[in-house]
Amino acid sequence: MSELNVAKSGYMLSNKPDYPREPSWPNFVWIVFLSMLLVTVVLWGISAIFDAPLEEVAAWAKTPNPAKAPWYFIGLQELLVYFDPWIAGVLLPTQIIIGLVLIPYVDISPAEQGKYSFSKRKFAVVYFSFGLFLWFLLIAIGQWFRGPSWEFYWPVIDYPIGGESWTYPNVPLKVSEAQTVNVPNAIGWPILFIFFGGGMVAPYIVARFHQASALCARLKDYLDRIGLVRYLLIQVHVLLTLSVAGKMILRLVFGYKYIVTTPFFNI
Repeated sequence: MSELNVAKSGYMLSNKPDYPREPSWPNFVWIVFLSMLLVTVVLWGISAIFDAPLEEVAAWAKTPNPAKAPWYFIGLQELLVYFDPWIAGVLLPTQIIIGLVLIPYVDISPAEQGKYSFSKRKFAVVYFSFGLFLWFLLIAIGQWFRGPSWEFYWPVIDYPIGGESWTYPNVPLKVSEAQTVNVPNAIGWPILFIFFGGGMVAPYIVARFHQASALCARLKDYLDRIGLVRYLLIQVHVLLTLSVAGKMILRLVFGYKYIVTTPFFNI
């Protein structure tokens, strides 16, 4: 194993001729099978005790307001607040799927495969945890903070906790006073260029030409180990993830709807 720990990355660990292998049958397969049975029994038990959080029976002539997706899709519905449908419904979900598929190919710690190791994968663990937190934050906002007309409602202040009504008795539906505006294109395009262009190039330049600090030295060592192709793949996903968080802040805090507006698409 000592050789594996110092070996250069560049291929899957399982491709190494001397990689120690363990048969998955019967121990691992039985563990997986028994885990599946246990989860199934637990889900059956929960479904027998608790009612599903369904809404009232739909009325054919009345459209519910708000019309919310199931909780596992409501994050996607909330994402539509911040981006055009082709970005929120196609580009970003595709980015998530591609990013998950790429994980084994951008992994630079093959000796750590098959086990949890924060010390060897600090950046990967932090980035993945942030992405997971962001997704569940979208779900929480859509589920608990969105009311009629998809306005932002504060629990306790705008509606009682646990209630199905979004307003107090005799209080009309909330009408947001926040008037969203678009960032002028003369400012929006430079912001996009600096964010994505600078975000792609700056870490590479700093690591190559500025190694005075220990942080820059570690960054250079990291870039040397992952190589240019892996760096580009990782950084694209990192910037797209950060752009979602940034767009949420611009919309919810500052009231900006789009950074760039064109006749064909808006960002």
